[in-house]
Amino acid sequence: MSRICLMTPGQPSINPRLVKEADALVEAGHQVHVLCSHTVSWADEADKGLLSTRRWTCSYVGGEPRSLLHFWTRLRHGAVRRCLAAWKAGDGLGDRALCRVTPELLAEASRCEADLYIAHYTGALAAAVPAAKKNRCLVAFDAEDFESGYYHDDSGPGAIDVLIENMEREYLPACCYVSAASPGIAAAYSTKYNIPMPTSILNVFSLSDRPQQFRATDSKGPMRLYWFSQTVGLGRGLEDVIRAMANLRDCEIELHLRGLARPDHWRLLRDLASSNGLHPRAIVLHAPAAPSEMIRAAAEFDVGLAVEQPVSLNRDLCLTNKIFSYLLAGNAIAATSTTGQRPIIEAIGRAGFLYEPGDVDALANGLRSWSSDRQQLRQARWEAWSWGTRQYNWDAEKKKLLDVVSDVLNKASGR
Repeated sequence: MSRICLMTPGQPSINPRLVKEADALVEAGHQVHVLCSHTVSWADEADKGLLSTRRWTCSYVGGEPRSLLHFWTRLRHGAVRRCLAAWKAGDGLGDRALCRVTPELLAEASRCEADLYIAHYTGALAAAVPAAKKNRCLVAFDAEDFESGYYHDDSGPGAIDVLIENMEREYLPACCYVSAASPGIAAAYSTKYNIPMPTSILNVFSLSDRPQQFRATDSKGPMRLYWFSQTVGLGRGLEDVIRAMANLRDCEIELHLRGLARPDHWRLLRDLASSNGLHPRAIVLHAPAAPSEMIRAAAEFDVGLAVEQPVSLNRDLCLTNKIFSYLLAGNAIAATSTTGQRPIIEAIGRAGFLYEPGDVDALANGLRSWSSDRQQLRQARWEAWSWGTRQYNWDAEKKKLLDVVSDVLNKASGR
């Protein structure tokens, strides 16, 4: 049995990828401990329920919400981020600028006896590498995003992108392996840092998370569109969906959103709908659901929206958990044609369609075909369900993770 420490700046309920990783490693016989921090209030209660059902352990660093330590780390983080261009890897201040709790993660990881540290996000990587060096053990990195492309657009990289790049150039060479959440992100890391191609481990989910049976498609009533995220905000493609719905007023369509919405953002979305002649009941906001219920929650709807906007290099390359949630839930998929999403939608054929970001007419035409022909909608949904069953599920994908972890641990022990 090997001891593995997973590290993230966030918390389990907002990081399903880390939760799946921890579960898979425990099932494979490893002893797993997670280091994290409090990030958003709604996830604190969700964490309690999640952790009560897990066989791995978890510790929070950086203080409880409203504690003096929590206040201090927020103050420190805000101060150092005001001078991003001045900090460098290893200077003690650059690490603190990456995330609120990098120093606390380092201190706790140094005390945690492990054979392998696996860092999620660069803020955790900056703590995991020094801890692994101190304890003379292995360290790895899981690239959930192309982090140095967070704000990189046509005008070039932002100050935080430059800092993250400096950190990754400093710490990635120490990693025994790097994994990535999409083939595009894997290729970008390999090219930028001249490292071996990272193992691509998709953001898919377990078959046990889906309903037991495929839900029948209603022949009448509204076709229900679905989109989810931690936050419901502007500039994320929802405006195009509302405008497309305005072109489909002869069709009965509802838009269902799940997540937390700032009151001003929610008001602006509703105002946009109203100005485009949509009924107020055509857009429905749902509260966040527990991670274990996200697939079953999606299964109540007909069409999943993966409307990523290529506003940065990362957003163009990323392959979020939306598409894979929809496939497992049996949702037909309407997706923007970004670099990350295009190969998957092309692979699943009739289960989804692509449109260029901002092409409201193309989006409307794709939705109209499903709304007008419910048999075609049913076929698209069934194709999605079938792809989730055959290929895009964690039961199959986790083998990639277990193989790469087993390989590095065996090599380290001389086996």
